[in-house]
Amino acid sequence: MRGAWLIWVLVLAGPASAQTPAPPAPSPLDNYAEAAATTIIAEQACPGVQVKAGQLTTLRLATKVAAAQESVLQEKLRTRATEVRQQLASDGRAAWCAQALAAFGPQGSVAKGILATGAPIR
Repeated sequence: MRGAWLIWVLVLAGPASAQTPAPPAPSPLDNYAEAAATTIIAEQACPGVQVKAGQLTTLRLATKVAAAQESVLQEKLRTRATEVRQQLASDGRAAWCAQALAAFGPQGSVAKGILATGAPIR
C-alpha cells in the first residue's frame, strides 16, 4: 500500500513540477533600458565614474529602436530608473557602484566600456 501511494504522489507531482514556465527573456528594449538607466545613474551617484556616451549610443543603435517603439522605450527607461534608484538606496552607494562598474565598466560582464573611471572623457 505504501508503495502505491508513493507512485501516485510521483505521478501527480511530476508533470506539475516539470511544467513550470521559464521567465521570458528580456527584449532588446529591456536590455537597453537596463544599461542606460544603470550607467546614467552611476555617473550621477558614483564618484569618478563617467558614461562614455559613444558606447551608450552604439548600444542604442544596436538595439535598433524603431520610431514606433520610442514611447515604449521611454516608459521602460522610467520604470528601470526607478528600480535602479531603489536598488541603490537598498544596497548602499559603495556596493551598488561596485556592481555597476562590474557590469558596465572596462571589464563589464553585461556590456564592456560604457562606464569609465579616472580622467574626464572627451
